[in-house]
Amino acid sequence: MDSMGLLNILQICDSLFPVGAFTLSNGLETYVQKDIITSPRGLSEYLGYYLSVLPYNELGAAVLAYGGCDVRRLDEIYTACKAPEEIRSGSKKTVGRFFRVRENMGGDTPRLEKYIRLVKRGECAGHQPIAYGLYMSDVGTDIGQALRVYGYSICSAIVTNCVKLVPLSQLEGQRILSESFGGIEQAADTALTVTMDDIGICGAGSDLRAMEHEQLYSRQYMS
Repeated sequence: MDSMGLLNILQICDSLFPVGAFTLSNGLETYVQKDIITSPRGLSEYLGYYLSVLPYNELGAAVLAYGGCDVRRLDEIYTACKAPEEIRSGSKKTVGRFFRVRENMGGDTPRLEKYIRLVKRGECAGHQPIAYGLYMSDVGTDIGQALRVYGYSICSAIVTNCVKLVPLSQLEGQRILSESFGGIEQAADTALTVTMDDIGICGAGSDLRAMEHEQLYSRQYMS
């Protein structure tokens, strides 16, 4: 992967990239409120679980989009697999912001632009991992390296959110994030083997916590 391809994927996966992903906890806030995650060990276990299903969700969807699959079909399956309403709506909101930023940045991204048109016409719901995969393909980013950057950005967001919610020390958070690097590598490699039939494999517990989040009396995150 050339340096420009690396810089492109680093930019869109950066926590400062204005898509609002930092407002989403994807059910993590409920785990904390229910005292299921209360310590560094709890965060480490949660992160390990998330990495185990990441190839069949965000990373897998990005790989399939990158590889030229039927984007309409992938969008339909990915939407159906996101049972919690907050997760679906959060994904749509973040990808909508991603579209607006990309349209203002310029550059030749034909596959992504086609997906944007499909979403605007109501033919696709729109999801961030699919958009990321198309963008990775458009800018010529090596998919293996791109998945590692994308996986790292997801894990970093989880750790940052949990450190604030429990709360935990920043030092513990960085230690846990560092220990996840091997899991990120493995998740990225597994995602390269995923088929359309694999998309949506996940744990029911995470979906249930995300659904419960909709009814929390008070909350810091949108999901």
